[in-house]
Amino acid sequence: MRPIDKGNIPLDKNGNIKRVKDHKDWRKDLIDRIGDYCVYCELKLTVSPQVEHVIAANIASALKLTWENLLLACRPCNGAKSDKPCPPTTHYLPDMHNTYLAFQLNFQFNPKQDNEEGAFITYSSTLDANQKVKAQNTIELCALDEDTTNKRYPDRVTDLRWKERYSAYREANELRTDWDEWGNTMKDKFIKLLMKVALGKGFFSIWFYKFDDVPEIKKALVESFPGTAKNCFDISNDYNPIWRNLPNDI
Repeated sequence: MRPIDKGNIPLDKNGNIKRVKDHKDWRKDLIDRIGDYCVYCELKLTVSPQVEHVIAANIASALKLTWENLLLACRPCNGAKSDKPCPPTTHYLPDMHNTYLAFQLNFQFNPKQDNEEGAFITYSSTLDANQKVKAQNTIELCALDEDTTNKRYPDRVTDLRWKERYSAYREANELRTDWDEWGNTMKDKFIKLLMKVALGKGFFSIWFYKFDDVPEIKKALVESFPGTAKNCFDISNDYNPIWRNLPNDI
């Protein structure tokens, strides 16, 4: 999960703090700041990105229009999250923690076909017991570990997060092979191509993971995906991820 920093509240055309009458009025500002990606599953939001309340409006009505309480999400993540409480003491939130360090990919296999069926999110094996509980709470909050294949009615599946995630992983694998075989001999052109593909697919964490030993690509990913929290990556140490050093980060 990509850690994000959407910055201070936007200003209007007169340089004053922007005021809105509907929380959806923040959609363009959020896209401009953090890109059109779901902040939870990292899916590229090609149609109708939803403006979602971190703290549900029916829990804290005073925060209904507040910039600090609004993010972008896909419909499945937003629907699964609904109005469930998710304080930063019990959940990892992409605008408050270094969520990249909290999660990792898990692949489910189809024994009949002997190949990967889908990619799912689980907590990182490097976390301690308390951190794993916190990460698992977040996974369950947005149903990030569910196989949404409708085995009875396969043509009726509407939640394809797992499938798109796996598609991005396969493409990242292919481009990693290309990098090792020839891309590193023409770095500038390859990285430019890679960023174009990665930004089009979404899933920042997959690309960062596949190129975790290539500092120049990690740097390009952090700088290319809008609103990525730069303080979550150690610029002086090959852009390796670090905890955000904020309250409740760990």
